[in-house]
Amino acid sequence: MTKSVVIKRFLKDNKYIIHPNLVVKDSGSYAIPPYITEYNLNSTELLDKILYALEFSKEGGRPVEDPKTRHQEFLKAMGVKTMKALHDNTINLSLYVRDGIVVFVPWENKGSKEGFSGFKEDLTVKLPFNSPKEELVKALELALSRCK
Repeated sequence: MTKSVVIKRFLKDNKYIIHPNLVVKDSGSYAIPPYITEYNLNSTELLDKILYALEFSKEGGRPVEDPKTRHQEFLKAMGVKTMKALHDNTINLSLYVRDGIVVFVPWENKGSKEGFSGFKEDLTVKLPFNSPKEELVKALELALSRCK
C-alpha cells in the first residue's frame, strides 16, 4: 500500500498547507481532506503534521466528483482563488511511503502555466520509514531545501 502527502509552503506568509492524497493505481494521486493550514512551523512540528496527514491517505479509484468542482474546492482549501496565486512564491514537497520506505520528493515551481514539476536530476531523499525522528526531520529539511 502506498500513502502520500503534499506540503505547500507559501513563502511570503510562512504558511504551510498539508494534505493527504488519494492514490490511484497507474493514474496518480488526488488531493483529499483534511487540509491542514499552519504558520511558522519548525521542522519537527512540520514533520508531526505530515505524519498526522499521512494517516488519512488512502488508495482507491478515481474521484467521482466533477473535475471543475474538485479544482475549485482545492483552490479554496489552499486559500487562493487562482492558479496564479497558488504558484506565487510557493514551494511544493510531496512524500510517499511504500514498502517501509519514505521518499521525500522536491518539486520545481514553474508558474501557473506549467505547474509544479519534477526535476531532471533525482533530488529525492529516501530512508526507512521507521528511522529515528531526528533522521526524518533531517531528510525533510534537506528535501525542502531542494524545492524551487
